[in-house]
Amino acid sequence: MAGLVHTSPVPMTQTTFGCFEDVGDCVYGACCGACHLGSVAQKSQSGDCCTTCLVGTCLSFPLIYNMYAKGVLQSALQRVGVTQEIGLFECLCCIGCVQCQVSREIMNRQSQMATGGGTAAPQVVVVHAPKPQTM
Repeated sequence: MAGLVHTSPVPMTQTTFGCFEDVGDCVYGACCGACHLGSVAQKSQSGDCCTTCLVGTCLSFPLIYNMYAKGVLQSALQRVGVTQEIGLFECLCCIGCVQCQVSREIMNRQSQMATGGGTAAPQVVVVHAPKPQTM
């Protein structure tokens, strides 16, 4: 029997309301959310900036954009090794803050990888199943 693979969740290190850590990025997200979402996708290599921005702009209806952004942001986080789920409540109430949080997380993780201080791959633990008992 093959071993089961268990990944321990890798959390984000940035807070949701850490706007003063990168004011310029948060102003960009507040002024043009869809463009900011596209740049997050581009930075993490999880999507194209223009296409993500265009789709986000077309889905600018309440709640629809939030769900689209949640999917893009979750994919972006996975590309840099974060496996923590983005909360639905956070996305529905303050998607702009979540976008800025993910943007800061990606920038920090990429700078750590560039300086050799971190890895993009999540930690993987292999668990082997016990042998079946016979009588």
